[in-house]
Amino acid sequence: MNENIKLRLLENKDDLIEGTFCYSLFEESIFYPNLMTEFIEIAEIFLSYDNDLEIKKLLKWVIGCVEQCFLSHHDENDYYHIKNYSIDIESKWKNIWKPKLDYLLDINGS
Repeated sequence: MNENIKLRLLENKDDLIEGTFCYSLFEESIFYPNLMTEFIEIAEIFLSYDNDLEIKKLLKWVIGCVEQCFLSHHDENDYYHIKNYSIDIESKWKNIWKPKLDYLLDINGS
């Protein structure tokens, strides 16, 4: 079971796999809160059983990529824009989702 969960999480690293949070954000320029929540929930379940370094690196990578997407969205010289951007989504990223990912990174060290 853990290997299936790990593979599902790692699918986010391949931004050509439709249906993942990263595909939606990078390729479609849409931030789906439900996919972010699902990603975090799956990572939390996986890390509760296995302090896997590859998954921890994935979490760091996702955090960096999402941060870059918000920076690019706000940069008037950048062509990237989050199509469904809202202050609410960015606020949830800063106050809920990113802190949760940071917490998961801190469990058992990263």
